[in-house]
Amino acid sequence: MEATYTLEFARAADGLFALAASPDFARDGLCFAACSSGIYRSEDGGASWRLLRASSETVTTALALSPSFADDRSLFAAVKGGLLRSSDAGDNWYTAGFPAPPPVFSSLLVSPDFERDGFILAATLEDGVFSSTDRGLRWQPWNFGLFDLAALCLAMSPAWTTDETVYVGTETGLYQSSNGGRAWRHSGFPSELAPVLCLATTTSHADGAVRIFAGTEMHGLHRSCDGGENWERLAADAMPDAVNQLYVTHDERGGASLYALTNDGVLQSDDEGRSWSQVIRSDAAATAMLPLCGVIFLGVLGKGVMRLPRN
Repeated sequence: MEATYTLEFARAADGLFALAASPDFARDGLCFAACSSGIYRSEDGGASWRLLRASSETVTTALALSPSFADDRSLFAAVKGGLLRSSDAGDNWYTAGFPAPPPVFSSLLVSPDFERDGFILAATLEDGVFSSTDRGLRWQPWNFGLFDLAALCLAMSPAWTTDETVYVGTETGLYQSSNGGRAWRHSGFPSELAPVLCLATTTSHADGAVRIFAGTEMHGLHRSCDGGENWERLAADAMPDAVNQLYVTHDERGGASLYALTNDGVLQSDDEGRSWSQVIRSDAAATAMLPLCGVIFLGVLGKGVMRLPRN
């Protein structure tokens, strides 16, 4: 496959840590990339990019947009020692500082009911989980019951507005909370399969129950159909080791597609993980993916952002 990079890195050491897009991407074409060199924005569906905020020693490691982005233009970015917020799609930034030693953030998660509750969670590599209930102005640690503070990823239940359930993957396993992250408990995920690098959730059309997917560093992809108590491995042949990122998209009819980023490229499942097809095969070191309407973005270490058509 001939790779076309719409955002090219100037240095081979440049990395891409996160990709995010407007919930109305099909209409407005807005998407964002967090790289070693800074935060970039595209206003034409990823065909071209503009640097919004340059990085010197502070690398941006995570991005998240408000579900009401079309109205509030709220964008959040994680940097070492602080969290950035913008209310104008990244033209201007404000920093929420944290006491020394500064945390290193791994993931940001915005409530699907953000317009009403203003709730955000942030995972860190050594300090557990922080939360904000005022749209990112102030933050506090929420680690009661979280015995492993090496938090690598976050996911919310699809029914968050009613069940307040959230999950965090760590170096030693998977924790879950049924009160919005104020208290945590171990899930039934086997500790010998950790660390958990990525998480995703969907609602099954078959029975209406939540499906939880957990990607691991060395043991592939696993799924729970009972709230995290029991787990089964999926597609062991297609995903024998690392699953680096998971992403869920929905179509107009409410159907869900699950995407998995592995060391060999991107795989897609349209049946809750029972079967998979390889949609992108790549020998390059892919660090982030973003499947959207008609297109998939792939971040490649030392090269940039590829824009590929999605079937």
